[in-house]
Amino acid sequence: SSGINAEWPLRPGYTNLFEVMSVVESDYLKRWIGSPITDALTEVALKRPTDPIEYIALWLLKYKEDQTKKTGDEANAARLAVEKKRLDEQEKKKAELEEEQQKIAQENAAKKAEIAEALAQQAKVAEATS
Repeated sequence: SSGINAEWPLRPGYTNLFEVMSVVESDYLKRWIGSPITDALTEVALKRPTDPIEYIALWLLKYKEDQTKKTGDEANAARLAVEKKRLDEQEKKKAELEEEQQKIAQENAAKKAEIAEALAQQAKVAEATS
């Protein structure tokens, strides 16, 4: 016994369980390995290596390595973009703070000048009255 209930309801249009499983497997294979297998088989047909099985195996290993590297590169690029944005925001904030410091320094210089002027006038008044 295969462990599958023989009375399992089949989808319309299918006459037996093996057809249903075949479609499911086919969809799975198309989704996950359809493109790489097609590319590998095309290359084997064009190059006609002496050991096509080994050629396909090595081709698929290289494909997997390339995909892993590509995924890693994409993840690194995403991390770098996030880091660049964070650094840009820090630079903007730093520039805003420097601008605010300059404004405060100018205001303080203006106030010091006013105080110096007021003290000078007060000293003149005190001198004139003495």
